[in-house]
Amino acid sequence: MLNRLSLLLIAAVGATGSTIAMNSSAAIAASLGAENYADDIIFYERGTSSNWGNSRYNNPETALGEADWNSEMVSGGSLGAWKGDIGVSLGNEGSLTLGFTDNYLTGSGNADSDLWIFEIGKRPEDVVVEISMDGETWYNAGVADKQDYSVDTGIGIDIDSLISNNAELDSDSLFSFVRLTDNGTNGYRGGKSGADIDAVAAISSVSKSDVQDVPEPGMVAALGVVGFGTLLRRKQG
Repeated sequence: MLNRLSLLLIAAVGATGSTIAMNSSAAIAASLGAENYADDIIFYERGTSSNWGNSRYNNPETALGEADWNSEMVSGGSLGAWKGDIGVSLGNEGSLTLGFTDNYLTGSGNADSDLWIFEIGKRPEDVVVEISMDGETWYNAGVADKQDYSVDTGIGIDIDSLISNNAELDSDSLFSFVRLTDNGTNGYRGGKSGADIDAVAAISSVSKSDVQDVPEPGMVAALGVVGFGTLLRRKQG
């Protein structure tokens, strides 16, 4: 996980430039299917708070599947404040790693958002977003900073700029993991501390069933294939 110095440096250099807030979370959710959302909790480390108490907001499982929160789930709203079954609070420098089991996150080839973070609430709460193909090597996708706090607007992130600026990646790179880390600049009092995550969705994605199987290492050698990574391609037609 990123340490505090790394998190502050990422925030300072303006990684925000890779984020795009273009629609409300409700509009994005309406355009997606259940298969677009993260399926597995890989890791959750709760950060600090001035008073977690017996917090009901530290269940990472609530960040799986489709989004639940909307702008009426705030104090004074018609539906009342959001409850612990809606999302998970990260706390000061807490971290949540999610996995996609039936699809891959991909680039779109343009500046449209590829990944959507359904962040809860009207308060600005920054979170560092990283993506990975294998759960070991991570790439910084930017600081997700919700730009409209008056409605249920999440954070859209374009990963194409990351792909084009990294020699290890190309247009065929497929990502199975997303890691969200509170960057230590948010509010940390009470049970809802730090960034609060409702759901994470791959807007640009390809089904794993539509990707050719990767041959066993022995088969690769037998075929005389040098670029192992080039075998991972989307099926044609």
